[in-house]
Amino acid sequence: MKKTLTLMALMLALSGCQSGGEAEQPAPLSMRGEVPVAASSPVAPVPVYPAKGTSVERSVLAQPPVIPHKADYPINLDKNSCINCHRGGKHKMAANHFEAGKVDGQYYQCRACHVPQAQNF
Repeated sequence: MKKTLTLMALMLALSGCQSGGEAEQPAPLSMRGEVPVAASSPVAPVPVYPAKGTSVERSVLAQPPVIPHKADYPINLDKNSCINCHRGGKHKMAANHFEAGKVDGQYYQCRACHVPQAQNF
């Protein structure tokens, strides 16, 4: 008996939550306005990076240099792939990025300041 009353009370409560004959809300306007969304969109062009050994000019004196190649290498707590190539050699990291021979923690996430530079036609 107790189960039946509980079940009936539950059904009565749920029936009050259902929306009845209320008018439907109009669909929100799209930021595109009346322009329909295309069934398919064109493929994004393949990025074209500067030639190897070519640096991209900086717009501002203190601007971090841009990355002249793809930048999808892993950066996590265990590994920073940027450091593998840029620890020494021609394109080495700036001296202020190091502290006691190790990369300073605030400079570990390279893509926080450095962004890839590609031309998409």
